[in-house]
Amino acid sequence: MDLQGIGAVVAAGAALVSVLVGHRHVKAAIQTAEATYRSAVDAARTQGLNEHNQWRRTVRREAYAALLQAVLNHTDHAGKVFSQGAEDPRRAQDVFAASEPLATDMSHKKFVVRLEGPDEVSTAAQALIAAAEELMDVCRVWAVSQLARSLLDDRAAVYPQEVERVRDITAAFRVEGYWSLIGTPQMPDEANAMLGELRPLMRRIDVSLAYMGYLCTSQSATAYGDAGHALNSAIGEFITEARMALDEEA
Repeated sequence: MDLQGIGAVVAAGAALVSVLVGHRHVKAAIQTAEATYRSAVDAARTQGLNEHNQWRRTVRREAYAALLQAVLNHTDHAGKVFSQGAEDPRRAQDVFAASEPLATDMSHKKFVVRLEGPDEVSTAAQALIAAAEELMDVCRVWAVSQLARSLLDDRAAVYPQEVERVRDITAAFRVEGYWSLIGTPQMPDEANAMLGELRPLMRRIDVSLAYMGYLCTSQSATAYGDAGHALNSAIGEFITEARMALDEEA
């Protein structure tokens, strides 16, 4: 081979080496780019997941707080119903009627919490609503029973004997628990006889027999205190479960 041929071979070899080296550089650059891309994707995925978790935690926290506020609004009004029963029982039913939108709002907030979960918080929310509704029921029974007493007091001057007998019968029904047995086979003959006497007495003094149910099952201030204690316990349990759920997402 002459010198020209040898030079061509050497040049070709050098070119091949250059290509191979360049290929390695390109491959390394591609691998570096791929690693950088994967790292960026992982970082974006992690950031997105963190942002989603933070958003979900915020949504849940707002739902929990909204339910607590709705419960407090409802139970604060229950206190007004109770007070109205003592101050002016004739307006108690109107005050109670004003609680209906608050009860609806409370129920709506409960379902939002049930949707958001988790199950432990949802269960605590249902117990909380039940305690709030029980408090309102106690207050309403108290207020209407006070109205019934007020109506009897009004009639006492004109119908003293009839009113006294009504009071005796309702007291007996309350002590013996007869009112809850009306319409059942467990209702004793003695109670049926008193109920038969009570109906014409109530018509005579012009007071609805429906009020007598509240006299016979009248709630006391003690019942109000017990219901308030149960509500506070339910609030505490709900807050505990809510905090645990939020801490798990922090």
